[in-house]
Order: sequence, then C-alpha cells, then structure tokens
Amino acid sequence: MENDPINQHYATLLGLGSEWRVTKVDLNVLGRRLDIFLEYATDAAICPVCGKLGSVYDQQPERVWRHLDTMQFETLIHAKTPRVRCADHKVKVIELPWASKSSHFTLLFEAFAIDVLKAARSIKDARHLLRLSWWQAQEIMKAAVERGLARREAEEITFVGLDEKSFLKGMKSDAFACIMTDIDNHRVLDVARGRTEKGAETLINKALNPFQQFMVCGVAMDMSAPFEKAVHKLLPCADVVFDKYHIEAHLNEGVDNTRKSENKVLLARDDKRLVDSKYLWLKGFEHLSDEAIAHRNDLLKCALDTGKAWSLKELFGWFWKSRDKYWAKANFTFWYEQVMKSGLKHMIKVANTLKDHLYGLLAWFDTRINNALTEGFNTTIQALKATAKGYRNFENFRTVILFYCGKLDMRPDFVRVGSTIG
Repeated sequence: MENDPINQHYATLLGLGSEWRVTKVDLNVLGRRLDIFLEYATDAAICPVCGKLGSVYDQQPERVWRHLDTMQFETLIHAKTPRVRCADHKVKVIELPWASKSSHFTLLFEAFAIDVLKAARSIKDARHLLRLSWWQAQEIMKAAVERGLARREAEEITFVGLDEKSFLKGMKSDAFACIMTDIDNHRVLDVARGRTEKGAETLINKALNPFQQFMVCGVAMDMSAPFEKAVHKLLPCADVVFDKYHIEAHLNEGVDNTRKSENKVLLARDDKRLVDSKYLWLKGFEHLSDEAIAHRNDLLKCALDTGKAWSLKELFGWFWKSRDKYWAKANFTFWYEQVMKSGLKHMIKVANTLKDHLYGLLAWFDTRINNALTEGFNTTIQALKATAKGYRNFENFRTVILFYCGKLDMRPDFVRVGSTIG
C-alpha cells in the first residue's frame, strides 16, 4: 500500500529517494523479526559507471540485507535490484543507496558491526552481540579491510619492520606468514604467505608502491637470508638492521645450549647443580626474585662453563651502549676475542654468526630501529588466533590482522554517487 503511513514512516527512516518506496512491513513478534519490502518505482536509473541516466532494463531476483535492529527486532530489507540500460556501458546493475555490491548487510549495519568488532574483547563476543555467524563476521571484516586498503594514502614511509608469524602447524614455509610494519606510524602494512625470498618480495610489492620502496631508509628484521635478499632487491636505499631482540635470542640460545651440554656431563657424575636452572640464565635481573639471583650468584662462583657463557652474553650488552658504530665495532672486536678465548663451542658459533652479520648490527647506530613494534603486534595476533582456534585459510588470517592492526579507515562511505536520482 503506497500511501500507508507505516510504509511511509519506514521509507523516511531508511532515507530512501523518491525512486524507492516501501510496499510492505511485516512484523513477526514471536520471531522478533521485522521485514521491510522495497520496490523500485520509476522507469529510469543511473548507470553506476558513468553516472548517466538510462532506462530500466529489468530487475534481478529478490535479495535480502541485514539492517540495524529496530528496537529488539532483527530487521531485514527485501528488494529486487534493477538493471539499467546505458548507451555506453550496455546493461549494468544499479548502485543501491543502502548497501554495497554483493554485500548481505546494509551500510549502516556494516558500520555498526565494525565498531562492535573493534571494541569487543574478542571476535566471539562481538559475534554474540551482533548475532552473526563466523562467516558473516569474516565477510564484514573482509569488505572493511578492502575499503581501508583502497583508501590508504601512499605517503612516504621511512622505516619498516619484517617478521614472520606461524598460522599453521609445522615448519614448512607455507605454514608461516611474513608481516611488514610501519615503525613510525605503529601499524601493519600488509601480510603475505611464506617466509621465503619470494614471499618477502610479494609482501614488499603489496605493501609499498615503487615510490615508497625507493624512500625506505631502514628495515628491522632478524638474520633471515631470504628476507635480506628481498630487501636488497626491492628496497635499494634501505639499510638492513638486524633486530637487537633477535640478537639477544641468539645469545640466549648459546647460553642455553652450553647449559644443556654441561648438565649432561654433570648428571653423569651425579652432580645436579644445573638441574632446573634454565631460566636463571635466560631471565634478566628485573625478572628474577632475590632468592633466584642469589642462587645464580652461587652458581657463578663454581666456575662452570654455563656461568662463563652467561657472562659473555652479559658482556655483549656493552655493544648496544656504545657511543656510535665505531665504538661499537671496537667493543664487538673485544667481545669476539673473549668468546674465542673461552673455547665454548656454542658461544663461538653465535659469535661467528654475529660477526658474519656485523654490518646489520652496526646499522642500528644509524637508524635506532628495532622490531619491538612487530613483537607487540604478535601478542595481538596470537590472541586473535587463540579465540578463533587457529586459521586454516591464509586470506582470513591476513584479513583479521589488517582489521585489528592496520589502522585502516574502514567505515562505509554513505555518499554513493549513482544511488539516487537527484
């Protein structure tokens, strides 16, 4: 009923132009559902490509869109979408004023859902509040990320970080994702699959256009040969800066491997001094109790190889405190000589690795960048994986990372050229 006041009321609430009218409103009180039926009321429509007016060619089968709830009632919009005949572009589906192409949700609902998903404690909690399935929530996030990436401006980016994150079980390359972060702007730029040189190249080309690639001055990363090759190939002006936290991890590995080897020898003599002492050597003073520090000090007095390895690890800390890279090189040379004199094979292995990559360590003194930002994002990503009980599909994994960590402008654009006849 065209002149029904209820129909006119909902047409006004939906903000429809004169070319659309509400033909029926069906309220299901028991089902807590409200269905609004729309009809295209004119013979002319606007071409979504060129914006010219043309005649309506036909109408597609009826579709349904989820809208914002009316009071406590789930609200659905029903309509047949017209196709317009354009002199230049033949037959095209018109642009709807309330929803984007192929979406199952209205623009207003998408905007609300994005806000809820970002504010909720977890995706599961947001889905419960919105009454959405996992696939529906993923559809909204995917569309939001695509909008955000399309709107992202290609501004100059000076420093980036490269790191890897597992998303499947196993150690194969495809079980990992490589992530690029914008260090200055605290955001994830993009994510690509694999931790190979090809994967890193794909990531760089997705995240940065050729101009941006030329302007990057430094890349913080671990000592990954594939990543380094990709950086040298595509980021010609960038210094490779090996992340100090990954350096610390290598040093800790050398200490722990020394402890394991020595503990086996001691246990063979029924000497249990190093049993359960792993974290005494790997944690800093600030993370140990007074009792644990005293225990470590007692072990240091025993002149064990593990204590010597720990002392060498602590000695390396002076490298980062150097005034500049020239002092740092001198400090490294002194430290390297002490490691060689110690005869500790696991520490010697670490020292040789660091010596081979010294240029990337010294580059830190020119850029002062590290991958702490990426490590922080890893905490968020791990939480997202846990609440989703893991991801099997890489694109879904990429979508959720960019949704929460990309700092994207993802809300729908409510001004839609070609959706109304002015």
